Amino acid sequence: MNAINRKPLIIFFVCFYAMFCFLSLNRHSKATVFDYHSEIFSDKSGYYVYLPALFIYDFKADKLPPQIAVKTGKGFSIDSSKNKIFTKYTYGVALMQSPFFLVAHLLAKPLGYENNGFSLIYDRMIDFAGVFYAGLGFIFLFLFLTRYVSKKIAIITLTALFLGTNLFYYSIFETGMSHVYSFFLFSVFLYLSEGMFKPGTPFITNLVFGIIVGLIIIVRPINVIFFPVFFMFNKPGLGNIKGLLKPCIIIAFSACILVIPQLMYWRYLSGHLVMYSYTNEGFTNVLSPKILSVWFSTNNGLFLYSPLVLIMLSGLIYMRKFHNGWSLFLAFYFLFISYVISSWWCWNYGGSYGSRPFVEYYALLSLPFCYLMKYIMESKVRLYVLGFLIVLCITWNLKLIFSFDGYWYGGDWDWQAFGKFIVSPTK
Repeated sequence: MNAINRKPLIIFFVCFYAMFCFLSLNRHSKATVFDYHSEIFSDKSGYYVYLPALFIYDFKADKLPPQIAVKTGKGFSIDSSKNKIFTKYTYGVALMQSPFFLVAHLLAKPLGYENNGFSLIYDRMIDFAGVFYAGLGFIFLFLFLTRYVSKKIAIITLTALFLGTNLFYYSIFETGMSHVYSFFLFSVFLYLSEGMFKPGTPFITNLVFGIIVGLIIIVRPINVIFFPVFFMFNKPGLGNIKGLLKPCIIIAFSACILVIPQLMYWRYLSGHLVMYSYTNEGFTNVLSPKILSVWFSTNNGLFLYSPLVLIMLSGLIYMRKFHNGWSLFLAFYFLFISYVISSWWCWNYGGSYGSRPFVEYYALLSLPFCYLMKYIMESKVRLYVLGFLIVLCITWNLKLIFSFDGYWYGGDWDWQAFGKFIVSPTK
């Protein structure tokens, strides 16, 4: 951050935060508590429930408000026989939301809300949390990208990325889901990766990197498949094992500290430090991955809802001129994460806009997109043609987002229903 003037970044963050907090709150202005548009509902309540359970109810199920698990969409459940609160989700999202939860809890009574962890003020505070991490994610991603391209290209790239993909949806409309938090963490991971294991790396850098690694794991354990990206930017030699030992210990220690509370929660639930909390859910499509459906289905297909991602990937072709190895790595890595995502039992990931597991990976795909933007801006013809296509993708994405009601009700390849969705009014 030394070579970058911090003042414009601070101004950007303040403006971004104010503008998109307003948009997020406005979008949810008609939603009430216990509404499927609420940020404490279904999966989102499963991520969140750690906070009221810890700070208000001492993890005692019988202290919770009556029928609260049902009212919040069954994102978590109650084991009445053992008096325990069960959620299959890890606690990372709740940890990142915790400062905002505590503010809501302090303000609840003075502002006339119930301080029970589930009233409207707690719900709205999650919007402030999601937008906060989205804004910080873009700042760290900008700092990362400007190592390879100009500030102008980085700004244009990030603007198109935000407006042209379902990252916009998960930063503004579904702030309680894990994806925008992972996007922030992936952006910081990329920013820090290049400086790791170099002589003279400060203790604090290793410590922060370890915290980011730990957060990536506890926000969404499947995020561990992002870690090999580190070796795209680093090839730590084994010649100086003693020199590598100290930073590795610091990173591992700080990451493990964050994992320990999750192990304690699993022990509270099962008596074991490790448990598979998703019970009957798993990667049952490993031998028959639904890759084409994940990419193109009317039911949340990645490229169908966010066609800009196809343009982003095309940047790998031009990127080869500068970083051939990186380009090949990213091409195979995209196929790999597509395989993993499409191997999950519910390949469309239920109520979502587009294929939501890809959202956090846009942080990485922004790099080839930058090189494509560089290529575009070298010629007026390319700028007009490809620039028009990018604007078209942004328009398409925003139109669908503002027409989307939170769930796709058509079939997996129901083009007639998708056509009606395209021309449906915005909400």
